[in-house]
Amino acid sequence: MTERLNAAFAEYLGHPDPMADVPSLAAMLQRRAELTPDQRAWTFGDRDQTYAELQQRVEAFSAFLAQGGVVAGDRVVLVLPNSGDFFAAFYGVLRLGGVSVPIFHDSGVDRMATIVGLCEARGLVTAKPLSNEARAHIAEVIGYEPAFFNLAEGVAFEGGVAAGNPGLDDLAMLQYTSGTTGDSKGVMLTHGNLLANLRQNTIGGRFSRDDVFVSWLPVYHDMGLITMTMCPFYLGAHLVLLPVSLRTDRWLNAIAKHGGTFTAAPDFAYRFCLKFSKKGHHYDLSTLRWALIAAEPVRATTVARFEEKFGVPGVLRPGYGLAEVSVGASIWGLDAGGILTDKDGNVSAGSALPYMDIAIAAGDGGDYAEQGTVGEIVLRGPSCTQGYYRNPERTAALHFRDGYIRTGDLGYLDQDDRLFIVGRAKHIIIRTGRNFAPKDFEELVEDVPEVRRAAAIGLDTGDLEGEAIHIFAEVNAKSVADQEAATTVVRAMIDRILTQLGVRPNHVHLVKPKTIPMTYNGKLRYGALTEDFASGKLAEAGLLLFSK
Repeated sequence: MTERLNAAFAEYLGHPDPMADVPSLAAMLQRRAELTPDQRAWTFGDRDQTYAELQQRVEAFSAFLAQGGVVAGDRVVLVLPNSGDFFAAFYGVLRLGGVSVPIFHDSGVDRMATIVGLCEARGLVTAKPLSNEARAHIAEVIGYEPAFFNLAEGVAFEGGVAAGNPGLDDLAMLQYTSGTTGDSKGVMLTHGNLLANLRQNTIGGRFSRDDVFVSWLPVYHDMGLITMTMCPFYLGAHLVLLPVSLRTDRWLNAIAKHGGTFTAAPDFAYRFCLKFSKKGHHYDLSTLRWALIAAEPVRATTVARFEEKFGVPGVLRPGYGLAEVSVGASIWGLDAGGILTDKDGNVSAGSALPYMDIAIAAGDGGDYAEQGTVGEIVLRGPSCTQGYYRNPERTAALHFRDGYIRTGDLGYLDQDDRLFIVGRAKHIIIRTGRNFAPKDFEELVEDVPEVRRAAAIGLDTGDLEGEAIHIFAEVNAKSVADQEAATTVVRAMIDRILTQLGVRPNHVHLVKPKTIPMTYNGKLRYGALTEDFASGKLAEAGLLLFSK
């Protein structure tokens, strides 16, 4: 399959792929520096760097790590924010034959200790030096003292070291899930997995060296790291990187200023543009060829309203993926016309990327569902992980049959093999014999002007009618300053839900902004929200403003 993918990639390029024989991401970046040394690799704020300069910094950082004892096969945890210097650290680890383990840059000491311990990391790289107390705590928790590295010192390091020789089957990175305890699973991705997905994504997105990628997505997570930074580096394109925090004006202005041709974000980010960017056509987004909308359920209303407000018809393209397949699995094709919505309002995530197989599993019996029947989405392809790092039980549960892996997502394929995602099995809310996806409620609630973000969960309280529906809506405290104002907002939510869905939510909770737990790439953490509410944490922390 990999050989066929490589042949398809060369056909897409129209000439032999100069990266066809590279055995690793480190070799890919070095080859890129040899091919286009003076081409600008990245811009971050008022700084930029050519591919030759980037490679020099990677070599310096690898020497810095080697001086601290890192060798081939070692895991190195990276706790770093978006910046151009991140790449020196990430690829510096790979150049030695090590395994990069990027995690949330604001991770606390306990989170750092958890991940370092889970992967038995040799080193930990942070943007600023850790205190002696923090170092001692990490060592106490994991039972040994890792090597501690500081990003600034590594970037400024002078010297060199012999490169390692990682191959296609060697681990390149571990992508840990966002759990805060030992439940975090480290998705194992080899150099071969990642290179395959770069080629799949490039064909699907029709990327080229002339593209300008603009991204605020976190570089420590799959879509922000793989789609938005590895793809341009592979091709020799230009990356415009922004800080992680979503400031819609900064994002849209960067596209206009740099002539961005491609960007990507979850649905909520485009909704934020609709709500908090008042200028509309003031932004010149005419250079955008397309924009990926993925990582959470895609709403037809988001697509339609964004394209209309900013004057970019046909630009937003839904896609689907997950860390277990590196990142990308399907995309709504650039030639496919406008988005497709089924009778239930689900937006199609398009067709499989080249040499990615999508099937639907029927129940737990190992059978495949018929076309048009909802079941668990399973995937197979050269970018798929072999499992979770040192977690045989979770790895065994990941595999389905015939080389497919389970996703935990529910969906179906239509008669043209286009994928529709209807939710996750564990997040479905069942009430009065009806199944509701959380997004059914969330989309309605977020149309209420005072609401910034919403989440819906179902709690089983023994009610004969099924799970109690709880709606959580983030609002500004000033907009619900008294009980009358709060009651008015809640009534508007309930009326919308009752009118559109014919069901009344059991409880509506108004909460402070940033109360609803999110993963690092913008997905709602329903389990964490349920736990926070059921344990009384929301009330104890003063995050609940009003409940009805």
